[in-house]
Amino acid sequence: MNIFSRHGLKAATLTIAALMVIGGACSRQARSKSQVSNQASNQPGNSSDPTIEVSSAGNDSSSDDPCSEMFSNFFLKVDSIAYGEYEVVRLHKTVHDDFSNSVIPASYAVLKSRGKTVATFDGIHYGLGNATDFGFASLLGPETRQLIVSLTAPRSGRHWIVDLSSNAATVFDSNDWDVGAEDVCIHDFDGDGVEEISLPITKFWGFGSMAMSESPLPSVVFKYEPGIRKYQPDKSALARGLEGIEADVQAIDPNEKPKGPSMGPYLAMRLDIFLRYVYAGRENDAWAFFEKTYNLGDKKEIEQKIKATLEREPVYRFVFGKSRS
Repeated sequence: MNIFSRHGLKAATLTIAALMVIGGACSRQARSKSQVSNQASNQPGNSSDPTIEVSSAGNDSSSDDPCSEMFSNFFLKVDSIAYGEYEVVRLHKTVHDDFSNSVIPASYAVLKSRGKTVATFDGIHYGLGNATDFGFASLLGPETRQLIVSLTAPRSGRHWIVDLSSNAATVFDSNDWDVGAEDVCIHDFDGDGVEEISLPITKFWGFGSMAMSESPLPSVVFKYEPGIRKYQPDKSALARGLEGIEADVQAIDPNEKPKGPSMGPYLAMRLDIFLRYVYAGRENDAWAFFEKTYNLGDKKEIEQKIKATLEREPVYRFVFGKSRS
């Protein structure tokens, strides 16, 4: 399975299915990489607890499956855990929900250093309550330790990586890139011992006439850049979306008419190929393809909506060297 060269709509659907569903399955697997006894973990001051074992996620991610490891594999079923001078704690509150105009429950997490809050992880709320999970991993090498935090609700999530081995620097916040799902894929694609992560771009979810299940969701690999101490999109991985694209283009009939009352599948097949071109840096080819193969009455409207969406999309702006809005 290669989520970076998705040939057609079926693969796009499978990609989001993997990202949205596999997390639940992974979280039920044996946590051989991040074990902790609940009794010891609930003692925040026990920073030297020998039961905490954290290994590089790469130890068993040699599988061809790019989602062979997920953030959820490392989550601990505790309300607090300590490492060295740091302690992460899950907290609860209520917030006002504008959509329902009601007060709803919410959970969040804080990171403390010697009792002082140094980071707060918040921002995902849902009417029936959100989920706040955290754990430790060694994503940046076997001698390092990172805190990973996820706040999730149905079809959404915000994820953080904080390097506890280096002044608790936040090296990834999915909100910076406006990407998200309910879990995060981990894989050492280049075999250098430092893990990459991947998340889908959801800006085109339910775009135009498409149902959410039809929508293309380009997957973005984020690679750690030590010079700036941040995870950033890996352009070479995005270019892998071009694999097999010529055959996919040839399979599109420019004279095709939508079958049935919905135009969603018609748009989805074309937008999937269009976005693969765009995120691989070939925007001119993307628009040439769109011009040739999209021939419905709303063509101008869809074109304007695509342009407006891309201009607000952070990964697109990164690929083409545009400053962020």
